Amino acid sequence: MALYESVFIARQDVSAPQVEAIADGFAAQIEENGGKIAKREYWGLKNLSYRIKKNRKGHYVLFNLDAPSEAVREMERQMRLHEDILRYLTLRLDEIDDEPSIQMQNRNRDESRRRDGDRRDDRDDRRGGKPAAEAAPSRAKEEAAPAEAKEEETPAEAPAEEASSEAPGEGEDK
Repeated sequence: MALYESVFIARQDVSAPQVEAIADGFAAQIEENGGKIAKREYWGLKNLSYRIKKNRKGHYVLFNLDAPSEAVREMERQMRLHEDILRYLTLRLDEIDDEPSIQMQNRNRDESRRRDGDRRDDRDDRRGGKPAAEAAPSRAKEEAAPAEAKEEETPAEAPAEEASSEAPGEGEDK
């Protein structure tokens, strides 16, 4: 039997449990025809690069198969007929990688970041290394400053803006 990798995209209107049921149907069909599912991954609802049949998002599912070509052809035929499948792609492989796919590795990394709070640290780095607690008082001081001080800053900045808005050579008399 040959090794294959197959990815399909289901419509965004379909719920995740329904996508799993669709994938179960395809997996059962492969097994009925003498094949085996080596790996199965649900990548989730992702944005599409362009609209496909009026959909901007789609549920992605990956299968790694060890199956005869007739079983794969039948699965692809069923995918073409299924109204909830937007696209599919099946490739023949030399060997199946047992590790999680890149999509799942990225997803796991992102989920662990959210749990660990690394995203908050990234925002601190953008503020110049100050934690949120230190950055907040400076903003509070700016907001508490009297309105007159802000008005004084405005006229001083105005001439610089006017000078930069003029094109070179404009307004110059020679």
